[in-house]
Amino acid sequence: MPIKRDTVSITLSREQSQRGWIMLEVIVCLALFAVVLKVVQHQSETQWRTIQHAETYRKNQENRQKQDAMKQLVGPVSWLTDPHSATPSEYPDCQLCTGDQLRQWFYAAQQKETSDHKGVGEEP
Repeated sequence: MPIKRDTVSITLSREQSQRGWIMLEVIVCLALFAVVLKVVQHQSETQWRTIQHAETYRKNQENRQKQDAMKQLVGPVSWLTDPHSATPSEYPDCQLCTGDQLRQWFYAAQQKETSDHKGVGEEP
């Protein structure tokens, strides 16, 4: 039985039509996959930024706590920023010490050093 030309053309036309639909389905699937990947990437970036902000905030809080602890240990730090402020001390300022003032500072430092190391039963 010979194949009719019309039957062959209908068969080819169906195959081409099916190939077209398959190609369209593949394109739609790839487009949806691209959208899903884009959304996932956006969410990952947002989460990463959130984590970085939280970590920065935590470090800043920790540094503030350390600064507060140091302020309690050291006391006010106004003497660091103001060069003209007078700091209470037992000795004259060494940068200004000359002659008798330097000698007085040296002996006062020696006396304080030795009194700090004396034993409990020793006389001052």
